[in-house]
Amino acid sequence: MAGSFMRIVVGAVMLLTPAACANSQLEPKVDNPLTRSIYWFRYVGGTDIKASCAAGGPNHIRLVYNAIWNQQVRAYDLAPQGAGGATLTSRVLTDLGDLSSVEVRDWGGFLDPWRGKRAESQLSAAEFGRLTALIEQSGGFGPPPAGLELPSNDYWWTVASCRNGRWGFAAYHYPTDKFARVRFAEALFAADKTGVAVAQPRDLAPAIFRGDRWRQWQLAVGRDGLRDY
Repeated sequence: MAGSFMRIVVGAVMLLTPAACANSQLEPKVDNPLTRSIYWFRYVGGTDIKASCAAGGPNHIRLVYNAIWNQQVRAYDLAPQGAGGATLTSRVLTDLGDLSSVEVRDWGGFLDPWRGKRAESQLSAAEFGRLTALIEQSGGFGPPPAGLELPSNDYWWTVASCRNGRWGFAAYHYPTDKFARVRFAEALFAADKTGVAVAQPRDLAPAIFRGDRWRQWQLAVGRDGLRDY
């Protein structure tokens, strides 16, 4: 009985629209399984980064790799530190929509299946410089590819950034160009300390013909980043 109740609670939270609330500090919100779905679209769109992006403000780069929602999603936050280095926070989420095999045995652990893996690592000035250069070579600091659509059951990258007071956004969709412009993935995955193997993109039937259409969602890129949700 308690297990069924928990499934209902978690299911209800997962159905909440991510546009319901706004917050300038979204990382803690996506670490918490109960609030992740509420803030996820804003996190991917970097609304917190954009809101604080001004001359003299903090630099921040966020990269999100969607390897079919409900299967694997990887998110990376890069925060520059003194001496030219940076802190990399890596997050990996898996099996996000599969509640069928979850058994709740006690109150303290009922969120564990949705917490995902999180790890932090320090990048040297040389490592951060190389990664930043690869992102720039990929067009990762903009301009956004306005009109590009990002279905939840496809493979895609987004990059939201603030550098020296300048906001930037980019996105890449597989199979639109098979990630031909992406140069940063290998270096980023190498710096990821979560220990979770990367789900590599593969050729699939068009997204509209795959999966449960009622559980799918789609993002779209506008002139200044993701369109509002």
